[in-house]
Amino acid sequence: MTSATAKSVALVNETNSVIEGQSRRIYSTVPMMPSNCGQQCQFSLECVALPVISTLVTVAVAWWVLSRINFNRGIKYACFSVLQQIPLVSSYLSKVRTRVVSELRHSQKKNISPILELPEKGKSYDAITKACDEMQLQDSKCTSRMSGALYISPNSEVYKLCAQVYTQFAHTNPLHIDAFPSVCRMEAEVVSFVSSLHGSKIVDGICGNMTSGGTESILSAIRTSRDYMRAVHGVKYPEM
Repeated sequence: MTSATAKSVALVNETNSVIEGQSRRIYSTVPMMPSNCGQQCQFSLECVALPVISTLVTVAVAWWVLSRINFNRGIKYACFSVLQQIPLVSSYLSKVRTRVVSELRHSQKKNISPILELPEKGKSYDAITKACDEMQLQDSKCTSRMSGALYISPNSEVYKLCAQVYTQFAHTNPLHIDAFPSVCRMEAEVVSFVSSLHGSKIVDGICGNMTSGGTESILSAIRTSRDYMRAVHGVKYPEM
């Protein structure tokens, strides 16, 4: 045996001795289990019942959560649905809704009692106009700063023109083009104005219809987009 080999063997033996000594010290610090521990756990009710109960509780909670999640509408909607099912969050949202409704009710003026049922005897012309004037006093004054509510000043000529035209064509029905061609022409021209802004001179097939207000227009546009994406691109569960 060469001197290099002898040195290698001596180094390996020394390393094994150090590892064996460390293992004995670690083993001596670990508390020893009693010899009958296995037998006690084998016949102990706690060793069997606790894992079974914890597993059943976990499965029940998971089933309760998953049954209230609609994954078809996306992960974000599912996460919000889970948060709303938490008792603390649900109670908080219920309190907020109750507070908002209560504030809205208290903010209404109480000087005019509402009519909840159709009266047996009708009111006179003067009584109705007087009641309308009293109710109008509760409304906010029309200003140019009412974003999202009104976009016209009552002092402008456009306001007076709209009031006159509304009064002139209030008792018409645009569904009957043969009886009321005037309002049907107005609708067709307005739709043509808007479609030209969206490129009707370049792209064919742009159409539309008039609604009673901005909210209905938005809902109609959303529904049209939903139906188009479902029919053309196969989007079954759209998100907004």
